[in-house]
Amino acid sequence: MVFSYYLIKYPYKLIWHFLKQMDKTDGVVFYCGNEIDINIFKPVQKYLKPIPIVAKNKKIQTRLKKMGIDSKTLPCFPDAVITCRQAAYRFPEEKIIKIGLRHGAYHFKPFANTKGYNLNTKFFMTSIQEVEEAKKQGITVGVAIGYPKLDAAFNGDYNETYLKELAERSGCSPLKKSILFTSTWDKSGVSAVEKWFNRLDSLTETYNVLVTVHPSTSKKYVDIIKNTEKIFFIDNHDVVPYIMISDLCIGDSSSILAECCALKKSIITFRVPHGERTVPEIAEIIKTISFRINGFSELKPAIQYALDHPEEKSAAQDRANLIMFDILDGKAGQRASEQIVKLLPHLRA
Repeated sequence: MVFSYYLIKYPYKLIWHFLKQMDKTDGVVFYCGNEIDINIFKPVQKYLKPIPIVAKNKKIQTRLKKMGIDSKTLPCFPDAVITCRQAAYRFPEEKIIKIGLRHGAYHFKPFANTKGYNLNTKFFMTSIQEVEEAKKQGITVGVAIGYPKLDAAFNGDYNETYLKELAERSGCSPLKKSILFTSTWDKSGVSAVEKWFNRLDSLTETYNVLVTVHPSTSKKYVDIIKNTEKIFFIDNHDVVPYIMISDLCIGDSSSILAECCALKKSIITFRVPHGERTVPEIAEIIKTISFRINGFSELKPAIQYALDHPEEKSAAQDRANLIMFDILDGKAGQRASEQIVKLLPHLRA
């Protein structure tokens, strides 16, 4: 458990109970720790009555304002809170209903902080398998609903016209195949961004090259990538449609690989050392769903092979998708909303 939980717990409880007695608590709120949270919750919110947003701090509030979204900041004393990350510790009163959603697909990093998970009334996970794996770690609040972030890829929201226009806006030539580079946080110990960040220009004559990296990636990498000519750097917080317009995805251990797998894209992954953030189950999944290489010198022939043999990993991807998502039907947000309404009936749209 984070130290701040114990620091604020009793003062927070005292204030919350006073406000509750005065009937001045904040009702139901959505806690936003990052702009990405908005995109994750959007497919759930569409089935519910509007929920006020509470930003982590002034910085996030300002970013949300630029997106046209109004919010207030912490501290907040709600009757119920919905989050897209492990943030229940910020609301340390047991009578507050706390509902958490997965920030990324499946558990590509180790289950951290069992107590933190169990502070939630419910924590939505992406599959029954994940719920069972969580139980082995002592996490008792998991509920399988799927992965709402992918809904738009399967329910028709990202249709052919939208994707064609997106490809044009991204500078993708219809005469070239499109490849998407992705990487997890460079300081995680399981990233491969250093193997390719300054060598992308060698690929741009042959391919449309799109790039997305972890939001916390070091500036030294981001600056060089952004300044590489003919590269499209994805600043949008929803990478799903960019995966859809790509023919091939290249990564390391990022959970975006799960999204690439769900969308049945050919995948190439750089081998990275196992570290504290390595999950053996995930390492095995990545091994089976992707073509594996060690370094950039192997990349060009691997790209050609992966593009020429997209069917080679298809069966493995199907098996992985059953493990990670149960079903990909565009209705995960609806299932999440139904679980929320069971706890908070007045939110039914």
